[in-house]
Amino acid sequence: MPTYILVYDKEVLLIHGNGVILNMAKLEQNRCLTMFQEAIGSPVTKKKYLYELNRFMKWNGLTNYDDLLKADEKSIQRNLEDYLIYLKGIKSPNYIPSMVSPIELFYVMNDVNLNSKRLHKMFPRRIKKGGYGSYTREMIAQMIEATNKKRTKAILLFYSSTGARVGVAPELQLQHITNIEDCKQVVCYSGDKEEYVTFMTPEAAKAFDDYLEERQQDGEKLKPESPAFRKDYLIASAPAESMQTGTIRNAVNVTLKNITKSKTGHNYNIPMVHGLRKYFNVIMKSRHDCNLSLCEKLMGHSVTIPMDNHYGTFSNEQIFGEYKKAIPELTISDEERQKIQLENKNKKLEELDKVKQEKQQQQKQIDELQEQINTLKLNEQVSINDLQSNKGALILLLQKLLLEQEQKK
Repeated sequence: MPTYILVYDKEVLLIHGNGVILNMAKLEQNRCLTMFQEAIGSPVTKKKYLYELNRFMKWNGLTNYDDLLKADEKSIQRNLEDYLIYLKGIKSPNYIPSMVSPIELFYVMNDVNLNSKRLHKMFPRRIKKGGYGSYTREMIAQMIEATNKKRTKAILLFYSSTGARVGVAPELQLQHITNIEDCKQVVCYSGDKEEYVTFMTPEAAKAFDDYLEERQQDGEKLKPESPAFRKDYLIASAPAESMQTGTIRNAVNVTLKNITKSKTGHNYNIPMVHGLRKYFNVIMKSRHDCNLSLCEKLMGHSVTIPMDNHYGTFSNEQIFGEYKKAIPELTISDEERQKIQLENKNKKLEELDKVKQEKQQQQKQIDELQEQINTLKLNEQVSINDLQSNKGALILLLQKLLLEQEQKK
């Protein structure tokens, strides 16, 4: 397809044969930002990195990304060090490296050689973090009780029953969620090298279906590519946009009004959304019959157990089998949990009754076989007695014949 270059009103236009027109001046102007974004794979990470870069821009009083590249390398290095010193005065020491990394990436992708080793030496020493705690079942029940929104209830149960990271939901579509028995199978990070499978409990599956039904009643036509959790809408039939992590955090935060929280440094003892993932982790791994390899698969951990990725090729059926063992403990509602426990108890009673019947049938067969054996033994004994009686008669006859022969001689 031919390409033409046209100069029009002092602008250089690149015209492709398919009719696409690119303004080379604008393209070149945004190239530094494009190179930065091209180095980032995940849309969630891209948004976070751009946020930190824009924070750096604002601190410098700039509005054009190209202006970050106009100084010489020594001045850029010094400016970044000054920014790091500024951050050390206002931000948590543990958070600062994640604020500086996006800026380093921007300069690396635009051929600016930084003294990263010197920069990293300036990082503050990390402090003991808060946020190691997890919600309890009672806390999550209070959070669910604190909202009337079906979407928020579905979100709380989704994260507590799947153990998914907060960044999973924004990328999740309906085609990634399928029914399996009375649960749902969820494919996280579909198509990515980090793809893995987890599941929703029957309780969470029902809450999710109720949420989808609400969307349909409002006028939304659900499609495979529809977001699993969509943003607030005035018109449901309008194109659906996926909820982002900030909105998810806000939705969860509203439910925490009656939850007692404490702080260690800048962090609460229980991370807002990640606390639900921690709840899942604790429940799965505190069982006496826990299969650690399968639990790690459900958490989306790929390197916790060495060589598992190469040799631990577990099927989804095996992973689901491990998940089902924990469904009663993962269920939040006391009523639902008691219902599941009763169903499990009835299943066990049915299994015991079936085993009992099988044993009775086996005993009946054994008794019948024993009776047949006894009959055979009796018949055999009769035959032996007959043989012994006939043997005596034969001996007497033989003796008689021998006697007669002797007399003839």
